[in-house]
Amino acid sequence: MSFEIWLSFTFLVFLLVLTPGPSVLIGMSHALRYGARPTLVTALGDVTANMIQMVIAAVGLGALLATSAAAFAVVKWCGVAFLLVIGLMSFFRKPKEMKDKTGIEMKKSAVYETASRRKLFREGFLVAAGNPKAIAFFGALFPQFVDPTAPLAAQLLILGVTFVILDYTFVMIYAMGAARIMPWLVKRGGTNIIARVSGGVLIVAAGLLSLIEMPESVAGTRH
Repeated sequence: MSFEIWLSFTFLVFLLVLTPGPSVLIGMSHALRYGARPTLVTALGDVTANMIQMVIAAVGLGALLATSAAAFAVVKWCGVAFLLVIGLMSFFRKPKEMKDKTGIEMKKSAVYETASRRKLFREGFLVAAGNPKAIAFFGALFPQFVDPTAPLAAQLLILGVTFVILDYTFVMIYAMGAARIMPWLVKRGGTNIIARVSGGVLIVAAGLLSLIEMPESVAGTRH
């Protein structure tokens, strides 16, 4: 793989992950509720789904998913439904009462909720897996950066690692930004405001995902 091809791929991925999408928004929502550090697991779930999508694209099935309007719609609306459900659950849930503790522990528990790593990973994974934009990218655009005359495994490793690093980094940048504003929100609206804001973020993500259409360049290959 030439440096120019890798640089073009890196720039395209940079633009893709720079724009907040469902994965970034689930990261922000988790950071608001659970803190920045637990969101590392959310981001891990996100990039794990992406790696599976890369493998699917590598074996040629991604192109089939990306060029099928029905498959695209099914994935999209499953993703919308999932985001909407967890967003509404977060928005309308009542914050748990914190029992008396001492010092810093009391302060920390009053700010952040707790969640299992399994839950964080699962939600990060499912949101990324249900994003049709990612499927279109890996299925239709990703293979265009692969040189069929060169060893496939090495190219996939380079492209995959590049994507994972950029995606993971930007999810965490947005998540840490959200975690920083959380104490400010608590001061002005109490702990209940966190559930409202984090739920609202996911509902917005569901709305944005519902507006995504199959790219014309991809859809055009069906004709």
